[in-house]
Amino acid sequence: MSAHVAPHRWADAWAGKVGDAERVMMDRHAESCSRCSRQRDRVTSASNSYSAIRTQAAPEVAWDAVRARVHWSVSSERRSRSRTYGRGFAILAWSALAAGSVALGLVTGDVHLPKPRELAVVPTLPPRPIANEPAKLSGLVSRLAGEVMIDGIRASGPAGHGDAFVRTIGAGTLITTADGRIDVQFGEHSAFAIGARSSLEIRRFDAQLIELAIEGTVDIEVAPRAYGQRFLVIAGDQTIEVRGTQFRVVHAGANTKVACRHGLVAVRDAHTEVEVAAARSVDVHAGVGDASVVAMTKDELAQLVLATPHTLPVWSDAESLSHNSAPLEVATVGRRDIRVDGVELGEAPLRVRVMPGRHTIEAIDGAGRFRRAGWVDVDTSHVARLVVTEEDTKAPPLAPNPGVAQRQHQLLAGLDRAELKQCTRRLAKQGLTDTFVTFEISVETSGDVSLLNIENADLPLATQSCIHDVLSSVRFATGPSATWHQKLDL
Repeated sequence: MSAHVAPHRWADAWAGKVGDAERVMMDRHAESCSRCSRQRDRVTSASNSYSAIRTQAAPEVAWDAVRARVHWSVSSERRSRSRTYGRGFAILAWSALAAGSVALGLVTGDVHLPKPRELAVVPTLPPRPIANEPAKLSGLVSRLAGEVMIDGIRASGPAGHGDAFVRTIGAGTLITTADGRIDVQFGEHSAFAIGARSSLEIRRFDAQLIELAIEGTVDIEVAPRAYGQRFLVIAGDQTIEVRGTQFRVVHAGANTKVACRHGLVAVRDAHTEVEVAAARSVDVHAGVGDASVVAMTKDELAQLVLATPHTLPVWSDAESLSHNSAPLEVATVGRRDIRVDGVELGEAPLRVRVMPGRHTIEAIDGAGRFRRAGWVDVDTSHVARLVVTEEDTKAPPLAPNPGVAQRQHQLLAGLDRAELKQCTRRLAKQGLTDTFVTFEISVETSGDVSLLNIENADLPLATQSCIHDVLSSVRFATGPSATWHQKLDL
């Protein structure tokens, strides 16, 4: 190729309108011709800018201004009709030639346009950020006994019990008790239990802040909070704040007592703050600054264990648990302590939230011994009910199975205590040492374990699973078959 390459052919080559053979010849010529090389670079650079311009939004057009300019042009043309046709044609031709020269100059880069006048930039205010509201929390009644009112509506009695177990508990709820008790679960290991002759107001209940105001007694179990989450209990002039723990607050008049089973709580007033560690308590009368933290007795710790709020370990959210569980009502002649699946739940009559399936009920007799009163099948379609009569409490205890003692001895002897300690190591670091687990186990004559169910434990699910694996690893010798419930202190 001896002649120079026309500038528009470089634009065609950039747009893909030139064959491969011709494109190769053009590039070879540009390598030996500095003029064509410069034109190729300019056309390519200008063409590349078209892609960016094509993706941008069209500018706003001032249509009123366009209409005024058209009107001015038409009027000017009418005023200039007296001019000669030749002069008008020359002007028109010159204008067309000038426009063509400018267009060619834009492609080749030989023509420089004047710098456009810069427009004043009007500052705009940034959009106001939209604050994300924290997610609201809700709870479910997990245990109910005696005279209780929720938002001024009686929750005791057959109809009241059912309504209380169906509804959700949220911010603004006011719960009062007479000679009664109510437990509310709002997380996998988070719940509170309101004692007799008490009132509790849920002032705020969301993922950022939980604030409860108590007059009376409340037992609280709180899973470790995420960063930025706060849990407050307002007791008169004192505020109790926790991160993750189980504790009790008793507030009456100007007196407040805070007892911590495990974890750590901070009690403060307008002037002073004091920390209460595991197995410690503090009585506040005149003010936090004058109060002393003291160690709790074994009996006091045992009371906190029994007062642990009732929770189900399958919590995901309130709505799901409401559909996948059901209340079980146990009625007795007079007030009697009962156990469900080996777990003490306090005096009946009461209702408790359980999972579907068969549950064993035990009631205490006149001698203070628990005796099996029956079993009941629970499903989610209705409220299951079991009535423990006077005859049930007078019935003789079940004849002991001679094989139970032998199998229990084998179980305790075969347990890997070191592995159990590893299961509860994390809890021990948090100050939780008086833990336990209850389970049902069945061993066949061959020594095989045919049934092993964790029934209740004041432990996280991961810890329960670890303990289940340790129990499953125990090997039994051949012998009598036996089925029993057992509580294992950890």
